[in-house]
Amino acid sequence: KQWYQRRVAITAGGYGMELITEEKGYFRLHLNKYSSVETITCLTQDEIDVSNLVELYGLHEQYMNDLVHRFEANMIPDFYSFFRQPWSLALFHDRFATLRGDLLELLSVPNAPGELSLTDKILNHVEEDVHIDRSAKEELMKEFVGSISREAIEKRLFSYLAYNKYHLQHYATRNMA
Repeated sequence: KQWYQRRVAITAGGYGMELITEEKGYFRLHLNKYSSVETITCLTQDEIDVSNLVELYGLHEQYMNDLVHRFEANMIPDFYSFFRQPWSLALFHDRFATLRGDLLELLSVPNAPGELSLTDKILNHVEEDVHIDRSAKEELMKEFVGSISREAIEKRLFSYLAYNKYHLQHYATRNMA
């Protein structure tokens, strides 16, 4: 079978894009204009793990192992297999939503009193235009690397992985070296 994708033009409502595979059945992901999963359509004769797929709703494509880039590079022949790979286990873990909330909270802390948080700065860019240009991304990344949030986020992430190591054995931690 041929791999393909279909992008739907952004209209007044900002539909986003559709990514479709048909190798092991029909699987369509509709990403909204913010690149988050809006709808999932699956048609196959094989068993579908619905409880896992439900966890994808609302997730940004970057959480899914750089989904759009991999799809456009023809690295994903089949979404059914893609979401069964070991890297995806964290997405379906029952504490993953809590981790995401904790990380967002840490990003919402300004570096210094009176400054905007990194989250606020990103929101300001998004309010101007849904897509942040490369120079703005680089500027935001430089700020993040030098921020107090980075260390706190790394600490929280490694704590999460250590606490859940029996369920998430495929992820590297600080103590593995």
